[in-house]
Formats: sequence, C-alpha cells, structure tokens
Amino acid sequence: MKTTTKAALGALLMTSAGAANAVVPLVDVDVTAGYWDADASGTLQSGGDPIDVENDLGYDSEGHNNFSIRFAHPVPVIPNLRLRYNDIEHKGTGSVNTTFEGNSYGRDVKSRADLTHYDYTAFYTAPIPVVTLDLGLNVKHFDGEVTLKEQGGNTDTVEVDEFLPMGHVRADVDLPLTGLGAGAELNYISYDGDSATDVEGYISYNADPVYIQGGYRQFDVDVDASGDLNVDTELSGPFVRLGVGF
Repeated sequence: MKTTTKAALGALLMTSAGAANAVVPLVDVDVTAGYWDADASGTLQSGGDPIDVENDLGYDSEGHNNFSIRFAHPVPVIPNLRLRYNDIEHKGTGSVNTTFEGNSYGRDVKSRADLTHYDYTAFYTAPIPVVTLDLGLNVKHFDGEVTLKEQGGNTDTVEVDEFLPMGHVRADVDLPLTGLGAGAELNYISYDGDSATDVEGYISYNADPVYIQGGYRQFDVDVDASGDLNVDTELSGPFVRLGVGF
C-alpha cells in the first residue's frame, strides 16, 4: 500500500473513533498503528515442487504496517468489534527449477508474495478480576497475490482472495499504579489439512489516553489458496504498536 493511502487509512480510523465516541459515550474506542519486522520462511507451491521462500526466492526480513480500531461497549448480548488492516508483502530475487501454474521455471526469478489481509474480530469480554479476557471469532480476509517473473521467460500471478475463520483469545494484565502491563493474543484454526496460527505476546506502558506496546508476533499459515496455490509459510519477528483510547 502506498504511503499516502496508509496515512489516509490511519486518519480515517482516528476520525471514526472520535465520531463513535462522541455519538455513543458508553462505547470505548481504541485506535492503533503498528510496525512489524518479520522474517519469512516456508514454501509456496502451485503444481510443481515446493519453492523455499528463503533459499529459492531470497526473502529476508521486511517491515509491515498495520492499523486497527476496536469498539467495546457494556451491552452483554452484543459482541464487541475490532477491525485490523495488515499490510504484508515480501519481495526477492532468486533461482528456481520447477513448474508454477503449469509453466516451467529454470532461471533467475523475481517474485512477490503479498499476504495482505483484513482482520474482523467479534468478541466478548469475560468479567474476570485483574485480567481482561476476550473470547470470540476472528476472520482473516486475504486480499493479495503471489507473482513469479522469470528473467526473459514466464510470468505468473495467482490471486489470494480467501476468508479464514479462526478462534480468538486475548488476555491483558495491568500492574496497578505503574502504567505497566502485559498481554497475549491467539487466533487459531485447523481443519481438513489446513491450519493457521497467529500469536503475539507483548508488554505495554499506558499514559492515558496514549499507550505503547512492544512484543513478538508469529503467523503460521498452511492452506490451499486460490487455484492450485499452496501457502505453507511462517512470518515472525518483533513489533511495536502505538495506541490511543477514547
């Protein structure tokens, strides 16, 4: 996503949060912007042998931006909501010797794996002392593509447009009178040979209404995506997140 688009999305989230809080004062709204420095490992495959994203495609660590807005309210029967945009893209230059989308590749290639996705999370907060515990459903909507471009040869692009429902658990603990806290989040699904795990842990400092979080995130996905494309990759690395609550 271009820088101007990212800035516009961030501004839109801030505006939406302020408007929601003004219209419904009992709604708590959090807006965050984050940066995730992730290493990529694993394979991509479409009809031929698996292609190693590190050794064959030359993928290294990349920085990824994300934005979110979270709505929490006191009505017990209606779930709370969180929307998050994850801009995830890896590029590299390498050499492969296999088939991809029915075409033979045997030269140097440039490739791009775009696993950008939206998170839609509906959750309930359990009334537990000290710990804030969220339980619910997370749906990831992938809106990306995988492209291989052979030097002087073939070029193939496979769209990645998939919905992936996952169970959602998130827990936060705050140390009274210090502003310090810690938390963790897990989104997980496994069915019919496909699986995905999105887990993160972090520490935080809150200077109300602004807070900052720093931690580590790991995202494992092993799914058959569009067409014959199989994505079996792991993205992992540290992240930092800045938030504001209304």
